[in-house]
Amino acid sequence: MRKFLCLAVSVVATLTAMVGCSYDDSAIWDEVEQIKDRVETLEETVIKTNEDIVALQTIVEALQNNVYVVEVNTTTDGYVIIFSDGTTATINNGKDGANGENGTNAPVISVKQGEDGNYYWTLDGEWLLVDGERVRANGRDGENGAPGTPGNDAIAPQIRINDQTKMWEISTDGGQTWVSTGVVAEGKDGANGTNGENGTNGSNGDSLFKKVDTSNPDYVVITLTDGTELRLARYDESCPIFIIVDAPTVAKVEYGTSVEFVVEADNIADYVANTPQGWRAHYSENILTITAPAKDLCHYDKEGIVAITVVSNEGKSAIVKLNVVAGEWVEELDLRVLTFEDADAKFESYWLDYAYDWSGKEITTWSDLIDDTQYGGPLTYADYMSAMYTWWDEGNTELYHMFPDNYAYCFWGGGHAISNYWGEGFTDEDRDKHIAKYYGEDYVTDNAGNDSMLGWFNLQFMTPVAPHSGDNFCVHYGYKDFFSYVENLPELIFADGEPRVIDHMYVTNTNYTLNQLYNGVKSEEGNSFGGNWTGLTVDAWLKIVAQGFDDVDADADAEPISEVEFYLVKGMNVVTDWQKWDLSELGAVAKVRFNFQYSDEMGGRYGFTIPGYFAYDDVAVRFGSQLVFK
Repeated sequence: MRKFLCLAVSVVATLTAMVGCSYDDSAIWDEVEQIKDRVETLEETVIKTNEDIVALQTIVEALQNNVYVVEVNTTTDGYVIIFSDGTTATINNGKDGANGENGTNAPVISVKQGEDGNYYWTLDGEWLLVDGERVRANGRDGENGAPGTPGNDAIAPQIRINDQTKMWEISTDGGQTWVSTGVVAEGKDGANGTNGENGTNGSNGDSLFKKVDTSNPDYVVITLTDGTELRLARYDESCPIFIIVDAPTVAKVEYGTSVEFVVEADNIADYVANTPQGWRAHYSENILTITAPAKDLCHYDKEGIVAITVVSNEGKSAIVKLNVVAGEWVEELDLRVLTFEDADAKFESYWLDYAYDWSGKEITTWSDLIDDTQYGGPLTYADYMSAMYTWWDEGNTELYHMFPDNYAYCFWGGGHAISNYWGEGFTDEDRDKHIAKYYGEDYVTDNAGNDSMLGWFNLQFMTPVAPHSGDNFCVHYGYKDFFSYVENLPELIFADGEPRVIDHMYVTNTNYTLNQLYNGVKSEEGNSFGGNWTGLTVDAWLKIVAQGFDDVDADADAEPISEVEFYLVKGMNVVTDWQKWDLSELGAVAKVRFNFQYSDEMGGRYGFTIPGYFAYDDVAVRFGSQLVFK
């Protein structure tokens, strides 16, 4: 919705510039303001309707459990209803001056009592159905069929406006899945909603509630927009009061132990406690004690609802519920993960000034860092001495990388480049297929037989499998051995200088490396990796070595404080899928450098024979630990 508004404003600005200062654009700006008002109205309607649905579910639960209205407070925006079990429901008036009746076209959510005495959600006057079944608005029955006994809680529906289709959608599973109502969200002009009795708005389309009638001393009557009336009994001295003080949404109870809750109680002659299997509940002298089953008990319910039915001396009853779950507190690592996915990007936007002949490129997402093409592209190569390609997982893991300075800042000297290039196969036949995919069919046809144009180095950012998660990953290139001209290895640092434990990352070989490993290094033009490797042997091995440093400013000659290695090749066993690499033994480090080590067969008089690439994804960093109830 905001994008639509920005587009409208930009179009208006363009038109205004074209016609000059003498043009009266007041009508256009009036239209823009109307669009803005409609967008804001729709956004407010979504928020308010979801709040109303939650309030309506609370009211239905109170009605079903014979919970009494203790107090009704009038606010500037509506009412706050306080119930005898300590719960509250906030009812907001429809917004004065909103569009005419149902002017936002929002779906009308309501409830209706079924023949079984339970309440079910309705949508625009019809039963809300999921897989052909009605959706309960109050807590579901337990196995014994008694209303209010332990079972599964009903989930209140939610609504939203789909950003793409602009249609109203509804979810009945807590927002995991959404179903279109087929109705386009519109903020139409129209007459203001009419005010109903007792100060609440009448037929406004942005409220599920039409009227709250507090005139009867025995009842509070709530009328919904569709005309449904809900009658809630008021509390009097003949009613029981049973309020669990500071009741949690879910009571977490360790296996085999008990927790106590303070209760505000009055006029309680007797009570009955219904519990999940294996649980116990006891009430005495304003203390409710709930005991979870032992972990080694043969049969028990891990979670459920404790329902306390209290009866007054005059025979009136009420039901109070408390969600419970059994488990144990376990200390777990608090891990943050660098995924390279746009949805997880928290960094502030920045510019790579050198790119595109110094016209630059703004980086706002991880995908903005993916170069096109893979070899010789404007981000990873560009200006020979100035391609300072850099990224920072700001606000998350804090990991930072910049191409190292090895006679140049571009990818020839090594670095870590973001990629989304992948495809199965790493034979020579696969090479031309992949190049055609990413460089075009004409490129392959025009350069047939020319290894300097069709070499595997054109696909250096490519893996043989999909990213470990999402769409993006990262590719490392660079090594340092006896012959290498490299002075500075590619590295990851924590931008804030704080040493941390990198728990793990997922790694795999690239197609380029795999082709050379299996087929031998060929003397294709443009290949500078030696040419003496003829293919895998049982004695061959290749590994990545991660070196940890405790100083973020450690120079190229600094000795690492720790090292961890991972084999990409062991004899005929070659990594072709994503493998988890445990980096925790590095300890807390401020910087990590990556290098390759290899068997004699992979080296020659010019050093390392195999292309020094690997890909990695989903880097997990420890940020302390936390207690988790499981």
